[in-house]
Amino acid sequence: MVGGEAGEGLGLEELARLAETTAAAVQVYVEQGLLGEEIRQSRANLFGEAELYLVRRIERLRLEHGVPSHAAGMILDLAARVEELEAEIRSLREAMGR
Repeated sequence: MVGGEAGEGLGLEELARLAETTAAAVQVYVEQGLLGEEIRQSRANLFGEAELYLVRRIERLRLEHGVPSHAAGMILDLAARVEELEAEIRSLREAMGR
């Protein structure tokens, strides 16, 4: 687990460092709700592996493709939905014997 013992998480600065970005950028992502509504509403600012993964993906879209952070959030939501639909199609094909 990232961040040490169970129940602990990454602080804002540590998350930013591991994601190779700035704490200010991570704070913007939190305020925009890109790391989840629970994180946005929380005052603890503790992050886990899922948030680290999201920040890395947002940064990749932003730096490599010039995508603004709010658009990166929409792209990641759509990509997740596509993955869900592909899994459902595979499941249906298996059930049909294809």
